[in-house]
Amino acid sequence: MKPRFALCLLAAAILLPGQATDKKYGWPLAIRDGISSTFQEFRSNHFHAGVDLRTYQRTGFPVLAVADGAIEQLSVSNRGFGRSLKLRHPDGNCSIYGHLERFRPELEAIVAQLRAARGEKYFGAYLLPVPLPVRRGELIAFSGESGAGFAHLHLEVRDKSERALNPLTLLEAPQPDGNEPDLRGILLRSRGGSLVNGDCGEFYFKLRKSGGTYTLSEPLMVTGPCDIVLDAIDFSDVRHVVAPFRLEASLDGSPVFLTAFDRLIRDDNNQLGMLYDMSYSSPKGYFFKLSFQSGFTLEKTGVRLADELQRLPPGPHELRIAVSDQQQNQALALVPILKVPAGDERFPGGGRAPDRGWNGRMLGAGFSTFVNHDDIVVKIHGFPSPAAGLKMKVIQGDRELDVPSRRYADGLLFCFQPLSHESRMLLRFELSENGKLVEVSQKALQAVLLRNQYPQVVRFRDFTAEFGPTSVLEPTVLLLDQAALEPDYPLLAGPVMAAPDHFAFLDAVFFKFRVPPGEGRSEQLGIFKYRPGTRKWDYIPTWPDREAGHLGCRVLNAGTYALLRDIYPPAIRLRRPRSRHLDKLKSVVIRMGDKGKGIDEKTLAVFLNGRRIEAEYDPDWSHVRLEDLSLFRKGRNDLLVRVADLAGNTSEKRYNLSLK
Repeated sequence: MKPRFALCLLAAAILLPGQATDKKYGWPLAIRDGISSTFQEFRSNHFHAGVDLRTYQRTGFPVLAVADGAIEQLSVSNRGFGRSLKLRHPDGNCSIYGHLERFRPELEAIVAQLRAARGEKYFGAYLLPVPLPVRRGELIAFSGESGAGFAHLHLEVRDKSERALNPLTLLEAPQPDGNEPDLRGILLRSRGGSLVNGDCGEFYFKLRKSGGTYTLSEPLMVTGPCDIVLDAIDFSDVRHVVAPFRLEASLDGSPVFLTAFDRLIRDDNNQLGMLYDMSYSSPKGYFFKLSFQSGFTLEKTGVRLADELQRLPPGPHELRIAVSDQQQNQALALVPILKVPAGDERFPGGGRAPDRGWNGRMLGAGFSTFVNHDDIVVKIHGFPSPAAGLKMKVIQGDRELDVPSRRYADGLLFCFQPLSHESRMLLRFELSENGKLVEVSQKALQAVLLRNQYPQVVRFRDFTAEFGPTSVLEPTVLLLDQAALEPDYPLLAGPVMAAPDHFAFLDAVFFKFRVPPGEGRSEQLGIFKYRPGTRKWDYIPTWPDREAGHLGCRVLNAGTYALLRDIYPPAIRLRRPRSRHLDKLKSVVIRMGDKGKGIDEKTLAVFLNGRRIEAEYDPDWSHVRLEDLSLFRKGRNDLLVRVADLAGNTSEKRYNLSLK
């Protein structure tokens, strides 16, 4: 093993020290397998605060100090960063190295002592009594796969104030990256009663590259304010999908949006839903909201794009969007916009599939609702009569409002804002012909008006939502409705849809469901969220609520939730080894998976020939890998595996493994 280390360190000496660079830190690996994740990328509940460096899908490569300093802290955990260390530098910054396989020998000796003294394999963070000084390029650890994720090195850099800095602004340039960002499309959400190409709602338009720039085949025709979301990705030096470094936009030459991924503080994670659209963003696909909002400090212009679209005079205009990466590769989109006066009849048709739920002639038409910010839009599709013949009255608590109808390409629409915080809202429709009332219809909505510093509790059937005073900064409306979904788990309450699902709460929102009387095995019960993209239900950590007979969870954004019973036990499967010869056997792998609440790692037990052996579940690979083969023998080996999930459903499998 020592010759390998020496060769790797020699390679580091050739690659790193002495290279001409304007960056202050060296590369942390003696290899250059490329970048797999960049700074400030989307994660489900936070920004990625560092960069991830590839390691050929293997472990054991030397990790080097990016600069002179002293190692001041070690951490050993089974999740998160796994094995990690913190190195403090003379400039006050610290570098953090995560998912390590092991530390350098003198640090490994400290780990062994701590484990023996505390009786814990994963003892968490440990502050060294005497920091260990190291020089730039010196070996500090070996890359691994500990904690969350597959084999890679996670690197963070933090300043004196614990702000995360983009490591790529400090590290010497990695291998050349000539990959420019890819601008895929734009998503528009109309505000109020404004129209986009004759319709009101949410619309996606694909961008096409032509002559070095991206554009649309035809101008967007808008009558008023819209929210614009950019669908864009970048590619790293090895063409991994990553987030770009800088986004900027201008409308007719005036800046309307600017953000650069250069630094973060922990509280910035509350702004995740201000930058990334929560409906469509994922760790490998990014939708960026191109507008300033209250509290959005990561955006630098302070301009609300929707307001600027409202102010545009009629006629042609241009939205310019530029996206660049760390090495200044840039992609440019020129989006033509035609501002059309409200009431203009030049729009093409469009619209979504109607929801058939009416009776009588009015009911030959379809009914749908659309919500954006604090505006509610009711659309009547395919309505044949003149607009003046249909009236709508909103009744909310002791308040009433007559809302005038407006014609759009496929029918009529009504746009209004809630009249009060009363959650139940009644819509009364009256159809008249020749001044005579011929039909009346009603529809109830459950609306939640959220305002800053206005905590409230809203109940809808067996569902309750608790909103804290800082849930939102700007007025926002949610509509609650029973979702027409049939989960493949036993359904106890819900499903309840809180729309729009792209909205992200800032803080302190709890959803809970009443548990039907007589439900036993409470550990099987849990709140699940529906993922439209995968058509699956994901478990949300659930706990007994302070209100008796209820289970609750904390939520980060709207969507569809239900109280379900997890009745499915974990699946266990032995992956047959490639060789049946004991002397050629490298490991034994047991695959595990759970459909519902997830594997309970504490319940895992593996017995080999009647003797319990050490085994650890890896949730990233969904398996248990047995690498200590000293207890296997030639001939028949009896392998017994037991495990339970977090719902208490147990599984047991027995295997006979014959070796030569």
